[in-house]
Amino acid sequence: MLPSPFTPHFLTQLETLRLRTRKEFLGNHPGSYSSPRRGTSLEFADYRRYTPGDDLRYLDWGIYARTDRLYVKLFREEVDLFAYVFIDASASMGYPSPELKFLPATHVGLALSYVVLANHDHVKLHLLQENSRVNTTPFYRGRRRMTDCVNFATSASPGGALQLAPALADHLKKMRRPGKAILISDFLMPAASYQPGLNLLRAFNLDIAVIQILSRHEVDPRFPNGSLALVDSETEQEIKYQWNAEARQYYQAKLAHHNAELRSFCHQSGIHYSLYVTDRDLSDFVFATLPAIDLFK
Repeated sequence: MLPSPFTPHFLTQLETLRLRTRKEFLGNHPGSYSSPRRGTSLEFADYRRYTPGDDLRYLDWGIYARTDRLYVKLFREEVDLFAYVFIDASASMGYPSPELKFLPATHVGLALSYVVLANHDHVKLHLLQENSRVNTTPFYRGRRRMTDCVNFATSASPGGALQLAPALADHLKKMRRPGKAILISDFLMPAASYQPGLNLLRAFNLDIAVIQILSRHEVDPRFPNGSLALVDSETEQEIKYQWNAEARQYYQAKLAHHNAELRSFCHQSGIHYSLYVTDRDLSDFVFATLPAIDLFK
C-alpha cells in the first residue's frame, strides 16, 4: 500500500507531468527526450547534402528549386530518460523528527519518481549516508514499480554525518548513462561542502534539480527564551546559546542568507532550485512551485 499522500487522485495528476531536461543525452529506447544523434522524429535539426542511399522522403525540394542542389532534412532522435533521485539520509534530515522532515523529503522524491515511471522512463533512487555501503536501487520502469520505490525510500532511517561530494562520488562511480539528477537535501552545510558535490554532478553531464528540504521548526524556531544547549545532530558538538527575540531574528537572517547563496549558485550553474518547507501540502508544492522553476514540460 502506498503512503497517504499518494492517493489515486494524486497519482492521476502526477501522470499528466513530464520532466523537462535542458541537456541532450542518449538513451537506448524510443522516448520523449532529445538526443544529439540524428533520427527521424518530428523535431527538425538541420540539413546536409544528399548522398546516394539517403531516404528520398527527406529531400527538401524547396531548397532544390532555389539552388539546384539536393539536401536532406535531419531530425533529432527522441529517446527515453534516465533519472537519478538522490535523497540525503544524514542525521540532520531527522530534525525535529523523521516524520516532520525525512519522510516528507522521501515523498517529494517518490512523487518525482512516479512522474518518471508513468512516462515509462527509467528511475534509480539513491540514499546518501556517510560511512555506509552505497544504498541504491536498480533502474525501475513503469507504474507498477512504484511500490518498490516506496519500500526502498521508507526503509531508511536518517543518521550520521554527510560529506556531500564524497558520498555522491561513491554513487557515481558506476554511472554509465547521463540523464536527470534530482538532489533532495536540507543543504545545512557550508558552501564549501555543497558546491563540490553539485559540480561533481555537473561533471557527469547530468541535468540537475536541487530541492532543499527544511522543517517549519528550522525556518521559524520556537525555543523558549533563555539559555539553550544546542547539540549538532551530526557531529554531536554542543554549544551554549542565549535565545531571545534578537537571537531568533539573527538566526533567520543567517538562514535566509545561506539559502540565497545556495539558490544563486544553482542559478549560475544552470541548476533548477526550489525550497520545500515540510508543513506545506505536497500536492501544492508539486503542481504550483515546481512548474514555476521549469522542472516540467
